[in-house]
Amino acid sequence: MQVRWLVGLVLLSALGCSSQRFAPVSGRVTLNGAPLANALVSFNPIPKEGSAEAGPGSVGTTNDHGEYTLRVGPDQPGALVGKHRVAITGMNLRVGESDTRQPNAGRPLTTPIPRRYNDRTELTFDVPAEGTDHANFDLHSP
Repeated sequence: MQVRWLVGLVLLSALGCSSQRFAPVSGRVTLNGAPLANALVSFNPIPKEGSAEAGPGSVGTTNDHGEYTLRVGPDQPGALVGKHRVAITGMNLRVGESDTRQPNAGRPLTTPIPRRYNDRTELTFDVPAEGTDHANFDLHSP
């Protein structure tokens, strides 16, 4: 549900952004050295000092090799040029091991990605005007 909401928000925010500069962005995500498949990578622009408006965010989904390519919307590849806060969220969630409820009873879901990379992200990335194919993130989990 959160993923659908996030993708919808990014797509809506992209409307009316044609005057902004976008650059192609792709990269690779690993977790403890192994490719991280089925993860949602979100780039959210950080507003410039003195401004409340940041611009539209971008999202991409990692493949089996942990590779992703960002899109602002269906017709706009890339990401806004400038500094972004990056969140990486697991899309291949599994049922928590300690759950004792019956199947299909709203089981809690867990993800191997630590919160410091998603809802409490510490990650940032500066998108250069020429774009990049090296927006790589090596995540670590205990």
